Formats: sequence, C-alpha cells, structure tokens
Amino acid sequence: MKPTLIAAAAAATALIGATSAFADDDIIEKIVDSGTLRVCHAEAAPWGVKDPSSGEWKGSDVRAAAHLAETMGVDVEHVDATWATLVPSLEADKCDIAMAPIFRSPERAMRVLFSDPAGYETMGVAVRADAGIESYADLDQADKTVAVISGSADEAFANRFFKQAKIHPLVTDKISTLGIEAASRRVDAFLTDTSTLRSVVGSNDAMKLTIVEPDNPLNPQGYSYAMPLGEYAFQQFVNIWQINADQQGLKEQWHNEFAN
Repeated sequence: MKPTLIAAAAAATALIGATSAFADDDIIEKIVDSGTLRVCHAEAAPWGVKDPSSGEWKGSDVRAAAHLAETMGVDVEHVDATWATLVPSLEADKCDIAMAPIFRSPERAMRVLFSDPAGYETMGVAVRADAGIESYADLDQADKTVAVISGSADEAFANRFFKQAKIHPLVTDKISTLGIEAASRRVDAFLTDTSTLRSVVGSNDAMKLTIVEPDNPLNPQGYSYAMPLGEYAFQQFVNIWQINADQQGLKEQWHNEFAN
C-alpha cells in the first residue's frame, strides 16, 4: 500500500474511533420506546427541591420536566442527583437529561451537551447579620472562610473571585447546610446562586443572615440543561421546546409558582 493510502486509512480508522466515543444520536427513539423520560435533579430553590416528608421533587424545573415528557408523549421519572453527580449521572446513563440551573463551562462542555440558556442567574454571598462584613472586600481576608458546595460551579467561581479568603467546600446537597454553618459561626459566609441565597435567608429568620452587597450580585450568566454528548437531535428538540414553552408563558408561570 502506498504511503498516501496508508495515511488515509489511518485517518479513516481514527475518525471511526472518535465517532464511536459519542452517543448514537438516538436518545429520542430510546425515550419514546421506553415510555419514560428520566430527568436528573439537584437541589436548588426554586428550580428543584426534594420534599423530605413525601420524597417528591417540587420546583419550576420539575414542572418543566413533566411538560417536556408530556410533549414527547411519555411519562417522567425524577432521578435524585447532587451538584457533584449531575454530569457523571448523564455519563453513566442514569438519566436522559439533567434539568437544573447548570452553569456552562468549557470543562463541562467536554463531557455533556448544553441546551440554550434556560434562564439567567447571578451569585451572591450571605453572612451573619452581626458579623461586621458589609462588602466583598471585608470578606476577602486571610482570616475569613467562605463555604460552598463541593464540586459545584460555585466552588470554581469562589476560588477565582476570592484571593485571600479560604474556600471551604462541603460535601452536601442542601444549601441550607451552608446557612447553618454560617449561622453557627463555623464559617464566615457561604456563596451560591442569588435566587437560592434569597430563599435561604428569607425563610430562615432564626439564622440571622444577611446578603452582602445585595445590589451588586456576582458572576451573571446563563444556565442550561445538560444532555449526553452526541445527542444533537435531542438538544435541538429541547431548544425548540423551550422556545414554545416561553412563548406560551409557561416558563414564567412555573417560576412564579415556586419563587418567593
């Protein structure tokens, strides 16, 4: 075989190998055949919170998941996940889509497909009201500690934003745990998305928490749903479904139902 043909054969073999690393772009057919859309959720109010008394998921993304399944003519199965396991759950075929306010990053985009933004959000920080911390600069000191959920986008942002303060990642799925840590003075502050932060502070008066610089939220960006790599037809379907749901006023309705 001539060198050029050998090179061409090698390139073709490499292309076949690379293509096989992706999904088969047939997840819509699999969902319809199984009759069930499996949706992974991670706790974040108002998007998704698991009711401890009933074990049921509630929130705007839970409503959205049910509507997405209805649009596909299938049932919905809500799958428990955490912020650290959303992407691994998709990779392990534990769910077909992750519906949570997931901030997109290049690192995550190497592992999953993202939908168009499902909405837009910022981040914020809460401290004890009597902590004497009134600004981000007050908090960014070597003797201060900021709690975040381990493995989350919050942790990555906190490590970039705070140059002096210590970042304390906690392995938990509940933002309220971070609030308890701050209220108990085990940390000086905690960071999460602004909507969740307002919910925790506003619904837990006994914690005596306050938001730092509430008129100056951090890190504005879009958040998205996530799907397995290679499932481009499903990605397109989810994007078009989002447009239609928005045009019908459903997304605003779902948000208003659960937002404080």
